Amino acid sequence: MTTHDPITRKTDSRYKSCERTDTCPLGMEIYSANEYWVKAASLLHTTPDGTRDLPDSKFTRNYFMSSMRHGTGNAANRGLCQQFDNPLNSAPVQRALLIALDEWATEDRNPPRSRVPKLRDGTLVPPLPQSGMGFPNIPSPFADTGGPFVTYTGLKTTRYHFDYGLNFYETGIATINPPVFPFMTPSYQDNPANGPIYPSFIPKTDGDGNDIAGVRLPDVTVPLATYTGWALRRGAQANDGCEAAGQFIPFPPTGAARIATGDPRPAVADRYPTFEGYQGKVVNAINDMVKDRLLLCEDVPAELTRLIAAGTARGVPAATGPLPVARFPACEPRKGGHHHRDDKDRDDD
Repeated sequence: MTTHDPITRKTDSRYKSCERTDTCPLGMEIYSANEYWVKAASLLHTTPDGTRDLPDSKFTRNYFMSSMRHGTGNAANRGLCQQFDNPLNSAPVQRALLIALDEWATEDRNPPRSRVPKLRDGTLVPPLPQSGMGFPNIPSPFADTGGPFVTYTGLKTTRYHFDYGLNFYETGIATINPPVFPFMTPSYQDNPANGPIYPSFIPKTDGDGNDIAGVRLPDVTVPLATYTGWALRRGAQANDGCEAAGQFIPFPPTGAARIATGDPRPAVADRYPTFEGYQGKVVNAINDMVKDRLLLCEDVPAELTRLIAAGTARGVPAATGPLPVARFPACEPRKGGHHHRDDKDRDDD
């Protein structure tokens, strides 16, 4: 979208030239929560001064994968980070959105609307104070993290307009390189001494610490853990950013375990007292994603199997009888043999 940059005083758009020649491509941006913490992704959909949300361009969509790290991690490995890595996987959603992009280009069928956190509804917020962004004080399962709780510092990348010398932004020739940067921890973050700042924000979380807005995988809609797109290092560089990594912090399996650790998050067994109840919630979450064209019917069986296995491994009670038959109305054939699909995105503003 055309915006005004209050620092450079320029008004421009990435699509300015192609709109004049009617040659603009259609595009989708699919990105993780890590992009908000490390790459200032909120600037994709707010004005450069960070005061209001931008509407979608008619040529593009933005899809924020809630609570995801940059890529997919291993929930049994910490690496250099303080907590286990985030295992969320956006591949099934990307498959569905590639189909939607193809249909947009070849059939003029609008894709799902953008799924991003917003200033106007309070789901896009500053990282501090912690109480304002929603992340709870979760007991840390590891003794080497510097405290009894999962460490939260609000560390986020700041986008500065650096001074590379006279006319750099016109010529691309830097006469000051590297730019002046008074690196004073922790004041390098949002420090006007380093240059003018393009304000950026991060996704607000629910009481479990999972992001509220965006494309919420069934793992986030029917959670067994807290998933974050940010992580911090342990060891010699403790509390520096663990950059592309995220965090996987399982819920306590039982109420007794919750009480013993003082965990504020309800236990798995309290959230899902029966296997049938858990399976029903998972089926509804998967079906909703199919209806929203964020999951393909051909990927439904694998997703259901994976989520059921994860639930039983994390404390969901075993089934008391024969497994309930899972039905997905969004995948059932309609007259003429076609699968049911909503032509209109159910969440359009």
